[in-house]
Amino acid sequence: GALAACGFEQQPSEPAAQADQSGGGLAPETVAKNFFDDLRTAMNDKQITDDDRRSKWVEQLSNYFAPAERDDMRVALSTALDNFVSGLGKLASTEALTLDIKFDGIEVVSEADDHALVRPINGSIYLLITRTTDTGAVVNLWEQSNPLNTIIGNPDGAVPVVRIGRTWFLTQG
Repeated sequence: GALAACGFEQQPSEPAAQADQSGGGLAPETVAKNFFDDLRTAMNDKQITDDDRRSKWVEQLSNYFAPAERDDMRVALSTALDNFVSGLGKLASTEALTLDIKFDGIEVVSEADDHALVRPINGSIYLLITRTTDTGAVVNLWEQSNPLNTIIGNPDGAVPVVRIGRTWFLTQG
């Protein structure tokens, strides 16, 4: 409910620099780096199957987008995380999923006025499904690494960002 939506508001104990950004970033590459870092953390959150916990992640991740796009992004992110959790539910009790979003940094591809394109350097999304046998051995059932642009949607992996005031946000372009 309303209290769950407040779960990720900045607390006075958190660094002031983070509080000032309110989801965006002070540089085009910062907002993308923070978004992908948080997405990785969300996907590896042991409590992601909890509806309230998942709602908090959806809220936190959607705040990286321009304010006018957040409602749409909440729907998209909620669907994506629900599908992810549904997939987790199909694993046997002896199976585990490892998901990692990897990149060496974020580069600014282009920047003009209040618009920029940024791209994760060597970005990939890594998936591993393992099974623990009766003897305790861990066996790889399935392993795959795909370029991050497969989930970004742009063939070159570039992500559009927009500056509103002094803060940069991810945008759908």
